[in-house]
Amino acid sequence: MVPFSFFGSAFPACRLYSRAGLFALLLAGAGGEALAAPDINGKWQTPAGAVIQIDKCGKVPCGKIVRFPAPKGYSMENTPDINNKDASKRKRKVLGLTVLWRLAPEKDGWKGRVYDPRRGFSANATVRRKNASALEVQGCVRVVFNVCEKETWRRVD
Repeated sequence: MVPFSFFGSAFPACRLYSRAGLFALLLAGAGGEALAAPDINGKWQTPAGAVIQIDKCGKVPCGKIVRFPAPKGYSMENTPDINNKDASKRKRKVLGLTVLWRLAPEKDGWKGRVYDPRRGFSANATVRRKNASALEVQGCVRVVFNVCEKETWRRVD
């Protein structure tokens, strides 16, 4: 951050602002970006056929699985999260599982976490509205470098 004295002689009008005032202006600017994040609420179908309901979880959206093609030998209601990397979570049900969370607004989308029960791991996520009926979801995992996968979810409601 540039020291406050930088604003001294080159910008005399800036001397009127205190550090707290400048901080408040910076926060106000950040709040404007939060308002620009698109509405992503609704039901979205993944390319694998799962349906994710995105709705408010507190003040920000999160996504939960509401429908999916059950694997052989299971129904939607009794499919466990058997592929989870955390063995203590393998008995929890996939139906109703939160797969998008900790979303924070960006100027043109959302950043947070995404969980893929088919692979059993979570990743950093970027969610962007492409248009009224398409949502682009990208998950990135850091190995030696970032490995990312992007897919488009289609609105179903």
